[in-house]
Amino acid sequence: MDTREKLVATAASLFQKEGVRATGLAQILTVSGTPKGSLYYYFPNGKAQLIEAAITYAGQHILEHVQQDLDRYKAPDAALAGQLESMATEMQEKGHLGGNSISLIALETGDDPELQAACSAVFTQLETLYIKKLTSAGIPPDRAQPLGQFIQASIEGAIILAATKDNPDLLRQTADQLTRLIKLALAA
Repeated sequence: MDTREKLVATAASLFQKEGVRATGLAQILTVSGTPKGSLYYYFPNGKAQLIEAAITYAGQHILEHVQQDLDRYKAPDAALAGQLESMATEMQEKGHLGGNSISLIALETGDDPELQAACSAVFTQLETLYIKKLTSAGIPPDRAQPLGQFIQASIEGAIILAATKDNPDLLRQTADQLTRLIKLALAA
């Protein structure tokens, strides 16, 4: 991992766990073990430029992880249940959800249109993964699209609630409800 990637990966992790406002540049430098000059060399426009790079980096890792989870099962209901069970198990084992969401970053960057656009792009790509999984199972696109958006919104909400309440079972309960909806859509 080169210096730039180390800075971005560290920033993404800290922003996801502690928030954008709670994470200072000095903390990113300390945790990443990089000199101050590197930060300004790679991100001459400062923290906003680093935040955008961190959103893209975190988003790519989340997308890869979700795609792997969805690829484990042919049926979309089983795939979704498996994805949320994986998150719940991770939360139980590690005590946190790690890098599964950029929601905290999105909430804290609402005053910056460029950063909001970067977050929106990640959320849209996640919705697209769910929509593709639903359509591949035979759900028509006009029904898969709103259901995929609802799945994404439900998962983001479940992540926030599970983390806030320190209760991984909320992820499992969300999986139960979403799999019921998917089964209904498949039967229609």
